[in-house]
Amino acid sequence: MKLTDVIKEIENIDEEAIIFKENRENPNSDIILSFAPDGDQGIKEVERKKYYYLIEVFLAKEFVDDWEASLNYKPSIDEKSKRVYEYATNDA
Repeated sequence: MKLTDVIKEIENIDEEAIIFKENRENPNSDIILSFAPDGDQGIKEVERKKYYYLIEVFLAKEFVDDWEASLNYKPSIDEKSKRVYEYATNDA
């Protein structure tokens, strides 16, 4: 799954879920949705792959809604994904 897949369906995803990504440096890396038990330190291991915390779904959803409201056009899924990644990596 990629971040664009999550952004496409963000309205249907449990807001309590967290987005984890496989490669912290690559915005197009694989991601998983999961829930964080206490003490996981932002890392999930699935099938011998490590995934790192990116952002909570509810924060991504709020960010997209607020960002879209500030624009005078409808951004593409790719644009939304890029902005969520940048926000999660640099500002959240």
